[in-house]
Amino acid sequence: MIGLFFAWATGEAIIFYRWGKLGAPPTPGVLALSSGLYVGLAVIGEYRPARPVVTAFAWAVNAAILMQVLGKAPTGTTGWPPALIDDPSVIMPPGAAAAAASSAASSAAAGSGAPVVNPGTQLAG
Repeated sequence: MIGLFFAWATGEAIIFYRWGKLGAPPTPGVLALSSGLYVGLAVIGEYRPARPVVTAFAWAVNAAILMQVLGKAPTGTTGWPPALIDDPSVIMPPGAAAAAASSAASSAAAGSGAPVVNPGTQLAG
């Protein structure tokens, strides 16, 4: 089973290498799908006569994926890095928009003669 473990680790390294060439971290779905393949192979490998075949198949999958990755530029859109949130109505705690909104509310309330309530204060009643 140690050969299958190293095949899994090598397969994950190939995935990280490919996504690194794209300039983005690998998506969780890609890692889960490949890990699921190796988990399935490990379950089959529990049957001792099938273990060498399963290990050889795992290394063959790695070789096939490596031949797909090496020698050509990766293509695809990754959506990485994510776009900046520049909408002023979106409040990211404790971002500048949150601080600006609370100071504007307190200054408006102070000018009207209404009591100023801190948003983090628990009111009785």
